[in-house]
Amino acid sequence: MKGRLLGGVVAAAVLAAWALAAVTGDPGALDAHGFMESEERCGGCHHMEPDGADWLLDPHLFVRPVVPMCMECHPSDRIGRSHPVGVDPYETLDLRDLPEDLPLHWSDDARAEVMTCGTCHDPHGPRFSGAKLFSFQQPYPGTGGQYLTFFLRVRGETPREGFTPLCHRCHPGL
Repeated sequence: MKGRLLGGVVAAAVLAAWALAAVTGDPGALDAHGFMESEERCGGCHHMEPDGADWLLDPHLFVRPVVPMCMECHPSDRIGRSHPVGVDPYETLDLRDLPEDLPLHWSDDARAEVMTCGTCHDPHGPRFSGAKLFSFQQPYPGTGGQYLTFFLRVRGETPREGFTPLCHRCHPGL
């Protein structure tokens, strides 16, 4: 039991360090994904079909591969460590079912749905929260005590949990 607890603490510390390394971009840009709030901008990422005067949007079809799209603003040399992308979790982890709140996206070659940045991160989610994500997280400058959410799709209920609840969705033994 003691070894498993220590392993969990080490895993949480490593994941928190990865997240800290992932903070990129202009520190003055308090809403880096704010451009997404304009419906006219949806077609910049999502495939849309004309429907008379309106457009039909499929939130899971994109105009280009998701990972390169994310890398336009978050290049790999600036995000630090991250979970591997392009992974087919059904094949790699021999999973039967994935949580519905962690979506997969079609790979570049469209042979399978794979993990992308958008599997763990929701770019449409809130950037800041009044709640810490991990115990040693500091408020983001200029936000009046708000903390980065890293756009995580799954967050813990307490800072002590850190990134563990997200990771446990696919890796319950961590």
